Amino acid sequence: MTKESEQKEKFCEMIPQLISVFMTYGIKSMTMDDIARQLRVSKKTLYQYVSDKRELVMRCMEYDCAENETGIREIVSRKLNAVEENFEISKHVLKQLREIHPSIFYDLEKYYPEAWAMLHETKESLTAEVIRANLKKGIKEGFFRKDIDVEIHTRLWITRMNVIFDPQLFPIQEFSIPEVYEQMFIHQMRGIASEKGIKYFEKFYKEQSNN
Repeated sequence: MTKESEQKEKFCEMIPQLISVFMTYGIKSMTMDDIARQLRVSKKTLYQYVSDKRELVMRCMEYDCAENETGIREIVSRKLNAVEENFEISKHVLKQLREIHPSIFYDLEKYYPEAWAMLHETKESLTAEVIRANLKKGIKEGFFRKDIDVEIHTRLWITRMNVIFDPQLFPIQEFSIPEVYEQMFIHQMRGIASEKGIKYFEKFYKEQSNN
């Protein structure tokens, strides 16, 4: 293994810790000195891997997007019915949201626009693909209404996902992002479900919530 590839491997091992630091303390408030202290490495060590904090944030977001996609595709691979699949994906998203410092999305959008754009575009593309397939599956299985327009509802779902991070509409001092997301999910599911789907969703959601 070359020295360059060895350094790259060491940095990749460090990224989950870096993400954990940002999730706990936010991004803007953490200096490179703070980050190095949390990781128990020297600042000089960090600069062996990245040129500045902006690149550090970008690398973390790239890693996070890849991990998120892996998690969602693993759920899809289980071949669940459309309601269960949607619930499991939402549970996966909720777990992430509960671990995130509430200022992260604001910090990214305002101070690290390149990382925010990459995160936003990557997750939006994945969400569109997965939701579109889920809607088609749900219609075929009879859980979702046959009269819904798949493309319109796919875009509505993405739009609602973006809205919950709008600090003007849902200030972090007043609203919990995970709670807003959960309410949005329930509302969306009840809106697209057939009579059969609503009965199944209500029963399944209640059972899962009590576990």
